[in-house]
Amino acid sequence: MIRNGGRGRRLFGGLSLAIVLACGGAAYAQDDGGVLRMSQGASLWAEADDAFHDIGEEGLTIEGWFYLDELPDVDEVLTFFTNPGKYTAGVGIARFAHGDEWYDPGEARAMGSFWTEQRWGSNFSLIMGRGDDRNPPIRQWFHVALQFHAEPPSRGWIYMAENAMDLRGGAEFPFQLEAGPGSFRLASPGTEVGHFGFDVEAGTRISGFRGLVDEVRVSNIARYVGRDAVRPRRLRLDRHTVALWRFDGRRPFADSSPNGHDLIDDGKLAIEPLAVEARSKLATTWAQLRRGVR
Repeated sequence: MIRNGGRGRRLFGGLSLAIVLACGGAAYAQDDGGVLRMSQGASLWAEADDAFHDIGEEGLTIEGWFYLDELPDVDEVLTFFTNPGKYTAGVGIARFAHGDEWYDPGEARAMGSFWTEQRWGSNFSLIMGRGDDRNPPIRQWFHVALQFHAEPPSRGWIYMAENAMDLRGGAEFPFQLEAGPGSFRLASPGTEVGHFGFDVEAGTRISGFRGLVDEVRVSNIARYVGRDAVRPRRLRLDRHTVALWRFDGRRPFADSSPNGHDLIDDGKLAIEPLAVEARSKLATTWAQLRRGVR
């Protein structure tokens, strides 16, 4: 389901893209395993740069690999990534603000929005899974991508787990995502997203992502074609990479691309090795955690 709307309906402030995962206290990045978990309320972001919202001549793709510890609560949206007033993506069990025939308190779905410099945009929702199994996978890695196209017929796609939705809906070409300052946040929504970013009912809790994040990449190309596009478990560095964060080594927030878009923390983060015991809640090894879903 896609909702179009004018700029008058939204109240975006200065969003950024940050990854936040609930872990009780601090945020952790494994020294060489490359998996990130952050405490609720902490933030990671990349400084404002046109490359994070410039569709250009070949499109734009924002993607990453995520691992849910548990489903969102009812009336809650977990944020994967966001960019101020331009786009946001998450997963939740929540109602749209303007009536919602698809709402089901037992089913999670992809949610998000994007807004353009040409003063049009959309809120979108995607029922996840097939048949009666609509929830995103729990304790299993899955891929999320928000992709924008530079030319017809489709303005973009949202990919999540084994599902994909064409954001077609009467696009005007050429178009650009809304310009202006902001920062690219990973897994923490910040106070600026709020209900208008996802167009959900007042009272819905907009939260950071609770789980693990392995790799996140921004590319100056539309990388995937069609509903059955294969998404690689290991995100590679190539000439189309704007930024790639792998959370590896002694500088886990460093950009692996040559563009220098290192992530910045809010001073609440403590970088430490993350040990996982065999009897832990996840009951799995890091090797198993990093194994792909395909």
